[in-house]
Amino acid sequence: MNPETVKRLETYLKRTLNPGITLASRPRVTDSVEVVIGGEHVGLVYLIEDEGETSYQLEVTILQEDLDG
Repeated sequence: MNPETVKRLETYLKRTLNPGITLASRPRVTDSVEVVIGGEHVGLVYLIEDEGETSYQLEVTILQEDLDG
């Protein structure tokens, strides 16, 4: 994803989910960025291009150990 798109996505996620969210580029990967909150990786945002339409998919990872704490 280009830097402008990443910035727009980050602004949207900050506004709608959590002002502490940041997005970080992934080395050698161009179709997704890491979602970070408080310095901890919590998921990925994927770029989806299908039939001429563009969308973004947010995948959040929840570890069992996080639920137990």
